[in-house]
Amino acid sequence: MLELLFIVLLVFLVLIFFYKQASSEYHILQIETEKLDTLPAILSEGNPIIIRGLGSPKILTPEILRGNQRVQTLPVAAPFVLHQYMAAPDGKELKTLPAEIRKQAAQELGLQVWAEHVWFPRIKEENPLSYVLSIDSEVYLSSMGMRKTTAAYTLLFPTNGIFTASLVLGENTKFMSPWEDLFVAELKPADYPLLSEVRFMDVILRPGNMLILPPHWIVSMKAAETLPIFGWIEVHHPISQLAASLA
Repeated sequence: MLELLFIVLLVFLVLIFFYKQASSEYHILQIETEKLDTLPAILSEGNPIIIRGLGSPKILTPEILRGNQRVQTLPVAAPFVLHQYMAAPDGKELKTLPAEIRKQAAQELGLQVWAEHVWFPRIKEENPLSYVLSIDSEVYLSSMGMRKTTAAYTLLFPTNGIFTASLVLGENTKFMSPWEDLFVAELKPADYPLLSEVRFMDVILRPGNMLILPPHWIVSMKAAETLPIFGWIEVHHPISQLAASLA
């Protein structure tokens, strides 16, 4: 019994050690769809990854949203529900949905199932912690202000609209407090005296591309188009799940 407890404790200490490791430089890796078999090895490097050439999205398209009666009553732009917004979006400001509705939409629109059957096996492959990994997902029907990644791996998958993903190293938050739900490019020096210390990098994401981020990065997703849509998928181990619940 003591041996088992020691092993469990050791595993948790290892998880905590690797989870706390954060990149200190802006270095992005890129692979094409044909090289997806190399993904497990690249993930171990702990850098952001762009996957190109995934093809036209088969989930989360406006056509799929219009055809799903169960999500037509989602309150997306008070006092409007989704089908009213999609019928005449001009002049209506679409705000970020609450987390519970984003997760509900992920279940209703098939993002969770798609993530479990298409991406979860790829990430678990050759991962020594595969038996303790879990997956969760959310659907965004708008741009997203800055949010910190807490999962072991966070996958961002745009399906409608062209997004500017702004990436900020987590260590920069001390120079731009408060920062949650804001866009770093829109911050003003008058409000943030140390803003010049903040470095960030913009990545253009189109449907058919995916961005995978390790933990401790700050990311925002900005799109100019009406009804921008993207999936937010998190792959957790127990320590990252605990961190997410405390965030």
